[in-house]
Amino acid sequence: MRYFILKLILFFTLFAMAYAFMVNKLSEGYVDMYYPKYTQDAGSLVIGLSRADQGIDPKTVTENINQEIDLPLINFAANQYYYGEIYLEAIKKKFSRKKDNGLFILSVSPGSFTAPIGFGAEGIKKMDEKAAIGKTEDFNSNPNYSYIINCYGQGLYHALFAQRAPGNVITHTNGWNEVLVSGSDFTLSDALKMDWKRQNLAYFQRRLPKEETKSYRWEWFGRTIEYLKDKGQVILVRMPADKEIIDFENENSPNFRKSMDSITKIHQIPYLDYSKNTPDYETYDGSHLHSESAIQFSTQLAKDMAVHIKK
Repeated sequence: MRYFILKLILFFTLFAMAYAFMVNKLSEGYVDMYYPKYTQDAGSLVIGLSRADQGIDPKTVTENINQEIDLPLINFAANQYYYGEIYLEAIKKKFSRKKDNGLFILSVSPGSFTAPIGFGAEGIKKMDEKAAIGKTEDFNSNPNYSYIINCYGQGLYHALFAQRAPGNVITHTNGWNEVLVSGSDFTLSDALKMDWKRQNLAYFQRRLPKEETKSYRWEWFGRTIEYLKDKGQVILVRMPADKEIIDFENENSPNFRKSMDSITKIHQIPYLDYSKNTPDYETYDGSHLHSESAIQFSTQLAKDMAVHIKK
């Protein structure tokens, strides 16, 4: 019996050592598209869903805004990062030092405020906890073992092989996920982009009877604004997308613009709406800006925001 216990202890010791080795090994290279968002303290933030994740480059904004802001500006937006209690708590953990001159770009769209029909506050919170912002405890460490242990979506044995981002995606250290029209894997042809747009519209259509706008999300959106106002300038942004996508959103969320007008008046913050002038910016799927358009948009956004930043 004693010999068996010793063998058991040895086995678990070796297992723990191997596990720790692979976690550390993985942290030395590419982890995933979202890992850089969790490896550094922020001075300013880009917040929102996947349009902001791929469409707003912090480096371009910083270079063109011509205003003093707390740095670094980190893109902390991603798919499934909806406004709510979990997102706000994650945002709070991005600051390890007191900030009072930050810039906070909050991307909004009708989808930012939805959840499945029938979900109350607790159900929405539990759903949000399943995203990386709800699963990790550490938001600023490099390496970030908490993120890898709790959020890495593949087997740790991948640490034994060289990992890289998909060939058409460049994951930047500032959190921006840049999508290239032409990458090492393939080139996004006009036909493929059109097909992806059709798939996106079909996906939105399927979701329509299953989801609804939630007061819970609007409430926590307001709380997020008030929290960030104490740390600097908050600017709301509705990002550009193809006309078919914007038309779909407007038709199915007819009160969205009125709600945004109300929010900006209540909180006394600027709102930049780029949904009305979309031809200048090209997407790769109708909804998300590709690399060149993201840089073009980030440049214009910086210039438009500059006049609103309080000196």
